Amino acid sequence: MKKNSVMAYAVLAISFALFNVIAFVAPTAKTTTFWIAYAFSVVAFILQIFIWNYAFKGAKTLKSKFLGISLIAVSSIYFSIQIAVFVIFMVFPTIASWIAVIVCSLILGISLICLIGTEVAREEIAHVESKVEKKVFYIKSLQVDAEMLANTEADPDVKAALTKLVEAIRFSDPMSNQALADLEKEISNKFAELKVAENKAEIIKVLDSLIVERNKKAKLLK
Repeated sequence: MKKNSVMAYAVLAISFALFNVIAFVAPTAKTTTFWIAYAFSVVAFILQIFIWNYAFKGAKTLKSKFLGISLIAVSSIYFSIQIAVFVIFMVFPTIASWIAVIVCSLILGISLICLIGTEVAREEIAHVESKVEKKVFYIKSLQVDAEMLANTEADPDVKAALTKLVEAIRFSDPMSNQALADLEKEISNKFAELKVAENKAEIIKVLDSLIVERNKKAKLLK
C-alpha cells in the first residue's frame, strides 16, 4: 500500500510539472483571469495530496480502504473539472476576472460539500457495519462451540444430534437483538452445561427448542 501511495504521489508530481510547462509555455496572455484560474488549479493539486492521505489514513481493513475510494473518486472529478476550466480560461484569457473567481469558487465549494457528504456517508457505513458485526458475533460463536463439541464427541448418537444442532444454528437468524438477550444467555448457559454434562442428549433437545424459540422471536422483531 505504501509503494502504491508513493507511485500515486509521483504521478501527481509529474502531472503538476507538466501542468506548469503547458501553462507557462503556451502562447497566451497572463492576465488576471489566467492567474486566478492558475491559483485555483494549484489549490486543486494540493488538495489531492491531503484528500488521498486522509482517505486511507487509519484504514486497517480492506473494507475501510475500499470505502476511502469514494473520497478519491469525488476528489478526482473535482480535480478534472478544475483543470478543464483552467484550460478554458487559459485559451480565453480576456474573459472577465470576476467570472473566473465565481466559476472556480463554485467548483471548489461544491466539491468540498460533496467531499464532506461522502465522508459522512463513509463513517455511517463503517458504523453500521461495526454494529452488524457485533450482532452476528453471538450466533457465529455459538456455531463454533457446537462444531467443536460435535468434532470431539465419541458417542455416535450424541454426535449425530450435535451435528443437527450445528445445522440448526448455521441456518438461524444471524442478527442478535437486545430483546433476545435473556434467551441467548439461557442458550449460552445450556452450552456451558453441555460441555461437562453426562446427559448430553437431553440438553441438546432443550437447545434445539431454545434455538427454535429464538428464531421465531427474532423473526417477530424484524
